[in-house]
Amino acid sequence: MPAGTRLREYVKKRDFTVTPEPRGSHVKRGARLRFVVQMHRATRLHYDFRLEADGVLASWAVPKGPTLVPLDRRLAMHVEDHPMAYRTFEGIIPAGQYGAGEVIVWDEGWYELAEGDDPADEIAQGKMKFVLHGKKLRGLFTLVKIKPRADEHGEPWLLFKDHDAHEDPAWDPAAHPESVKSGKTLADIKRDPKAKTWQSKPKAERAKRAAAPVDPLPHHPSVELATLIDAPFDDPDWLFEIKWDGYRGICTIDGQGKLSLVSRNGLDLLERFPELDALADAFASIPIVVDGEIVALDDEGRSDFQRLQEYEQHGHQLTYVAFDLLYADGRDLRKRPLEERKALLERTIRDDTLVLYSKHVIGTGIALFERARHRRLEGIIGKKRDVPYVGRRTRDWVKIKAQLEQEFVIGGWTEPRGSRKGFGSLLLGAYVGKKLRYVGHVGTGFSAKRIEQIAARLQRLSRARSPFEGEIEANTVAHWVKPELIAEVRFTEWTREGVLRQPAFLGLREDKDAKDVVLERAEHRGRE
Repeated sequence: MPAGTRLREYVKKRDFTVTPEPRGSHVKRGARLRFVVQMHRATRLHYDFRLEADGVLASWAVPKGPTLVPLDRRLAMHVEDHPMAYRTFEGIIPAGQYGAGEVIVWDEGWYELAEGDDPADEIAQGKMKFVLHGKKLRGLFTLVKIKPRADEHGEPWLLFKDHDAHEDPAWDPAAHPESVKSGKTLADIKRDPKAKTWQSKPKAERAKRAAAPVDPLPHHPSVELATLIDAPFDDPDWLFEIKWDGYRGICTIDGQGKLSLVSRNGLDLLERFPELDALADAFASIPIVVDGEIVALDDEGRSDFQRLQEYEQHGHQLTYVAFDLLYADGRDLRKRPLEERKALLERTIRDDTLVLYSKHVIGTGIALFERARHRRLEGIIGKKRDVPYVGRRTRDWVKIKAQLEQEFVIGGWTEPRGSRKGFGSLLLGAYVGKKLRYVGHVGTGFSAKRIEQIAARLQRLSRARSPFEGEIEANTVAHWVKPELIAEVRFTEWTREGVLRQPAFLGLREDKDAKDVVLERAEHRGRE
């Protein structure tokens, strides 16, 4: 495979107008295959393990570093290939650029394959045995691809030292923190005012850029919303993404690194999800404003709203899915075309264990919808490729649901039957104009603990009269509440009478205002 093709992902993640990192070119294989391990303090400390293969450096990020302890398996996340010119870099990647932090050449040397004769072929098959001839690392090693865990993104491998004369059961990479190139540690590099940096422009040009006027940072911008339509479609002027099922959140990091994460109705989502304070270090450019969704992924990588509701109770990992970029590099990007905003967004993500870039396909909405339905996802989102970000509901963004799922206002509850306590079912509605129209009741999908929690909140919202338009026929005695709580509900279809069929409760929504919950029926897209 040509180096230009192998380096496509590397190039896509970088803007070479602001970083002088090498673009890369094909390097012919010499008499010996080269390797390097670069110790890199970016968002987190890790070791970049790089092996020459097919004219580039095949690369893995090893959080705990390689070791000489026999069969001590180290997680190694396969990342984008790097150009061969990258193997000599030692210095500082400045703040605001991809991978910002200090780098040293922790080890270097050459290697030979223990099996096979083409390293690129061995990597493609998911297993590689090789002998390192380095200054720190020597002997037989194995890299093997493994299946990702449920909460893991990317392509995980394991790196371990095989039994041979070079093994050392007491060896710890942290005890050898110095560079084999300069003898310096990461701390030395950070303190060194003469350390080499990936600065992109001469000093005069950098000063000119710094002095250039910048756009004001938008605070709590209005979010763009999609219109529900009845069927998927193909169109080369559109891109299509998976519809994520979670809490919409605008992530803002100001020039001092202060983070805010706000819902569409102004709710502070960091109070609900404090572990997401790690987003402050997740992007390579600040100040920045990102539009995305807070989700909890299941074992198959699907967003699950119920799982998100229970993340604290069961220890589920949170993920921030980023799908639009509103501000970066001192520029308000909302008037730029969507496709340009997304390309910039992908390059700014430097912590892809916390932030998941929402990938898209061009033109083929029907095929993506069928895959979403097959995988039991909520649906897909279609967006015109060349449109600005307008911060309101628009037909330039559309959603097509593979499963019927919607939020409804809770207007009351019914008395429980039998041994059940708290309530029997929740009475649901949605606004049509200023009137709350009844759409049915939901009595399934609750745990006993959830019923107890919701019942306590309902009691505090009690009122004497029904908030619904018209008379409501309930199967047991009904009690009314102020229409403030919102339930997320999955159902099979609407009846002719406009009532939900087979609804199931998924959770309470805290990120929307009850008055914004309108009766949502799919429109026919028709011709543009």
